[in-house]
Amino acid sequence: MHKHNILTITLIISGLALNPVMGENTDHRKITYSKVNHTFIIAGIADVLQSRGVEGKAAESLAKALVDEKDGMLLMAIAYSLEHHGIVTKEEVMTYLSQAALHKRKLDFNSYDQLIGMVEKIKQKPIDEHTRKKLRELAEVNQKLFV
Repeated sequence: MHKHNILTITLIISGLALNPVMGENTDHRKITYSKVNHTFIIAGIADVLQSRGVEGKAAESLAKALVDEKDGMLLMAIAYSLEHHGIVTKEEVMTYLSQAALHKRKLDFNSYDQLIGMVEKIKQKPIDEHTRKKLRELAEVNQKLFV
């Protein structure tokens, strides 16, 4: 029994000693992942704007004004979820976002109404009840995950 207590205390102390080191690495990876998502979204929006004739630096500036770094991960999740459910493609989302950036519209990426409006604008028609249900679920998940 005595050896068991020593082993337990040793594990607890080593866990406490290494915890700040492990936390530092996790935060660094999270920040790096967020920056990669932000860069990817900005580049995607800027590419669409450039293909429509907007100069490179202006396109990047418009994209950065639309999407701040914290929204990068949320937008990636939304784009992949919409494509996974067969609602719209990532390219269509990027095109929609580029139009919003060009017109300097502010978007609420957690909003169910914003998702409905985006999908209807992309599809150019009202969406069916099944798609509305999927979008409601997606909005609820996004609100819980990305507060």
